[in-house]
Amino acid sequence: MLGWLKSSDEPDHPLADPRTAKTTLAAIVAQSPVMALEVLGGHLESIREAVRVTAPRIFDIVDAIDVAAKPLTRRLGTEFLKPLNAANRASQMRVAHVTGNYWNSLATAYRMLLEMIETGDPSAGALKPRLALIAARAIRAFNLHLKWRLLRYVPVDVRLWGSLARVWSVADRRGVARDKVVVYPGAWGESSVERELLKALMLSVSSTDSLPKLQVEIVERLCAQYSEFFALQPTQSTGVHFQFDTEADRAPSRHTGEAPHGVRFFGPSEAATPLKQLAEDIRLTGTVPSTVNLGADYPAQDLIEVLEHLARYWSPLPPSRRESRRYSQERVQIVRGFEQVLAAVDADEFGWGDDDVVIEDWSADNESPGGIGLLVPPGLGDWVALGELVGIKYQEEGAAWGAGIVRRITQGAEGQRYVGIELHSRGVIRVLLHALRADGSHHADPALAVNALLLPSSSDNSLGRLTMNLLMRVGSFVQRDSYGLTLYGMDYLLVPKTTVAAGDDYVILSYRLLQRAVD
Repeated sequence: MLGWLKSSDEPDHPLADPRTAKTTLAAIVAQSPVMALEVLGGHLESIREAVRVTAPRIFDIVDAIDVAAKPLTRRLGTEFLKPLNAANRASQMRVAHVTGNYWNSLATAYRMLLEMIETGDPSAGALKPRLALIAARAIRAFNLHLKWRLLRYVPVDVRLWGSLARVWSVADRRGVARDKVVVYPGAWGESSVERELLKALMLSVSSTDSLPKLQVEIVERLCAQYSEFFALQPTQSTGVHFQFDTEADRAPSRHTGEAPHGVRFFGPSEAATPLKQLAEDIRLTGTVPSTVNLGADYPAQDLIEVLEHLARYWSPLPPSRRESRRYSQERVQIVRGFEQVLAAVDADEFGWGDDDVVIEDWSADNESPGGIGLLVPPGLGDWVALGELVGIKYQEEGAAWGAGIVRRITQGAEGQRYVGIELHSRGVIRVLLHALRADGSHHADPALAVNALLLPSSSDNSLGRLTMNLLMRVGSFVQRDSYGLTLYGMDYLLVPKTTVAAGDDYVILSYRLLQRAVD
């Protein structure tokens, strides 16, 4: 209170005194990781308002916070990557918000030190030999802030790109952008300002809005591991087909025409060869080679899927849509998860009450034969996640419930979210699968029956026998077993074929109708 009246010459930052800073930091990190990281972020933000604190001391404070926060960010990152469910949703969202804000605060603090050097602050002269280190740390922290925005599928503020450009420009003007520097101690700590920038740029053009969060994490780790092969240069060349404006707040993009002044070109360059070899090695052995350090053990299938994804989106030509889309302004009803889809279908088909069905009204933006793009009204769809099963029904007379899976999430600057749905059926049918006796007849015990949703398809296999997809709840059936199905007065035998898709509460299986079931 009335702090502006103080005439003391003592520094006013809580960590300004080296004698007490260590004890203070130890007390902070002893709290819960989320609370501790939030407090550390607050101390970083308060540095800008601190007075009578010299540039070298500010560097020591930022460095000490940086070191203290590392185990916290690793722990929270692991927690966030766990499967999302109703019990941990709020906790994970708080983790993502706090962690993303922390990285932005850390980056801003390092950038402030660069500004002190650039503006000739009398106390900043001692930091000039550390300029490359400070710039590299600033860009790395901005990159981690970027990653956490992508993990949340929320917009990236274009001012981030202006901040990255300015940090790189300082290092470039002073001739240290390509100097090797140990950003942090450790076997993998050596980098450069330019290499740190390339990690962020390549992450940004990797189209992660269609990837689950674990795979977004893998993309970031692959960008870090293979950044030595990336290129940043004044002209376009083979493998260098993206552009970044170093003089404006503008997101990186694929080069399509004339480039404004200040643009630098970047791309995977020679990374395509080792990444292709990595994919082949993983397919052959089922494991990641020991020479590749991704910071954690990731499932081989996820790695292969990410590498295939990057091969498409890092290529000179952007991936084209498999199907043409038409724009639509229709209203649609949405339900979430297997039980809700089943309940909604039952309510329509049998006239049962739909009091337990939670329906949200969204609007269609565009659609194709295999998918639909939806706009989510503000305040709705907080549960939306990649891989989530949804029921879809157009608000028109005679419309039926369809079923689809969330495959893409993007968010506009004004908070408007866009969700891309892969449609598996535009009109599902409620069916009951019967357990089979030894002679192939249907078992009469209803407790052995399985509730399922038939996803109509007209496709035939090479033998001319029907193949159909069924949507079922996880844990309600035995995947390798055959079942009996009565449809339109006819009894059939269903033999499992392949898994089409799966999520936390559902599985879509392909079955073959080999013959009539025996009564």
